[in-house]
Amino acid sequence: MAFNRNTTPSRNIVAEILKSAKSDFLYLFDGERLSRDEVIQVITGLNQMGKSLKAFINRPKTLGQVPGNLFYIDNIEDLEIAEQFGRENSAHIINLIIVHNPKR
Repeated sequence: MAFNRNTTPSRNIVAEILKSAKSDFLYLFDGERLSRDEVIQVITGLNQMGKSLKAFINRPKTLGQVPGNLFYIDNIEDLEIAEQFGRENSAHIINLIIVHNPKR
């Protein structure tokens, strides 16, 4: 995180809070939090490159592991299916990784 000359974080904290509040999910990509809109932009860009997102749907350890938590996301419909699975399993963390999708 960069700091300006006042030694305060250059990120807009309010924007970060609003970004995470837009969705039921915490989307994590390479250690960074993304908004749902940003995830859709990534999906679109990767699709043009012949790549996909691999999503792991996770929930707090106290609730136990989620069976079948791996999804390949090529489009918004795939994202919605993964999100629905998350809602049904009280899992609200979606970890995203760029992959070459074996479905292709």
